[in-house]
Amino acid sequence: MYHKRISKFPEDFLFAAATSAFQVEGGIDCGGRGVAVHDLQPKKPGITDFSVASDHYHHYKEDIALMKELGLKAYRLSISWVRIMPDGESVNPEGVAFYDRLLQEVVDNGMEPIVTIYHFEYPQALVEKYGGWLDRKAIDDFERFATVLFENYGDRVKHWLTINEQDHLLKISGRLGFPEALTGQDYLKAAEQANYHMCTATARVIKKCHELLPTAKIGPVINPMPALAGSNKPEDTIAAMEFNELSTYYITELHCRGEYSPLHWKYMEDRDILPEIREEDMQLMKENTPDFLAMNYYLNQTVAKSQKKEFGYHDKAVFINEEPGIYKIVENEHVPQTDWGWNICPEGLKIAIMDFYHRYRLPILITENGLGAYDKLENGEINDDYRIEYLQNHLTQIKDCIGMGYPVFGYCAWSFMDLVSGREGMDKRYGFVYVNRNNEELLDMKRIKKKSFYWYQNMIKERGESL
Repeated sequence: MYHKRISKFPEDFLFAAATSAFQVEGGIDCGGRGVAVHDLQPKKPGITDFSVASDHYHHYKEDIALMKELGLKAYRLSISWVRIMPDGESVNPEGVAFYDRLLQEVVDNGMEPIVTIYHFEYPQALVEKYGGWLDRKAIDDFERFATVLFENYGDRVKHWLTINEQDHLLKISGRLGFPEALTGQDYLKAAEQANYHMCTATARVIKKCHELLPTAKIGPVINPMPALAGSNKPEDTIAAMEFNELSTYYITELHCRGEYSPLHWKYMEDRDILPEIREEDMQLMKENTPDFLAMNYYLNQTVAKSQKKEFGYHDKAVFINEEPGIYKIVENEHVPQTDWGWNICPEGLKIAIMDFYHRYRLPILITENGLGAYDKLENGEINDDYRIEYLQNHLTQIKDCIGMGYPVFGYCAWSFMDLVSGREGMDKRYGFVYVNRNNEELLDMKRIKKKSFYWYQNMIKERGESL
């Protein structure tokens, strides 16, 4: 860094932490909750399901008191679609009342709620009724759900998030309710149609939010994995650019400009997977763009030019290791990894912030960033110095960005407390607060503050002066 650094984060910077309903709440048989798509996924051997999770449903007052003690300025949470609308359509008064109590508790404890409308919990009833996001009816149902939230909670929520990690949704068939038999070209075509419907639905919901809540701000949650070139070969630089376009920008171009990028359009055209498109939808997207971009950042990728000549259809997966003739993911000796093989690259967060702002000129909110690890409870304590180092290094990059003039207005660490990871259950812990349970036993569910809890508490108090 050769430019002048700021000494502290701005006074109005939103230091926060995050969770999601399906990973933390539990209580799936409580309060009239319906069945979500993920409830029906096969249980992995040795890995817990989401039925109890961290039991936030019954412990939310205790948990929010800990958030206040931590010093959070905001709490990012999601609202379960199937708790509000068990069948995806009709409103459940018990579900509405639960989130009314929860959000009021957040506000009464001096924090701002940041609400994700749709964080992976899609109603199974809508999949059975018409195929879910594969059908245009999903656009109307998402708007209806969001409208219920705006009307009931808009007096307390200033920042809304539309759809969490749309790219990951499209690459995990179980989270969309797609048939397992859907593969290859058929799967890619279905994913493109679902993506188009989600982007149209997002524009509808942004429009509705601006109509009902003119002072509120709303934006989508993206999950960039900014690519570094695997060498100094120009072809690897191009491969990195194409990776970014095909893994992230293909969605944000629709959200922020109401158009497909040339590269992604060519990609779909070549594979005969173009969705059904309506001109009025594209116009709706152009006229109803986000107020800000929310960003979940965990890792970057390093890519090189793929030397494969054959043309094919990749398997569905969050990380597409190779697109023949376009790119392949390669190892980077300069980037360490987590226990789960995720790259640890704080500089990637700065790259993502700068790239997205240069492209769209929108304020940025970091909605997830954290380290999953095998935390050990020893003598009643969890000394997670590795997590402190990870968060400290990423916050330093954000502070540098703000110092350079990039409008990053908040940071939601993932996560406030230990919760059920989507693929690793309770083994992969992210929280500042340890939840005393494991994959096999609930134990006493006691909340225990980790070493990182006290570090983040002090970091918020001093507004990052020591970074």
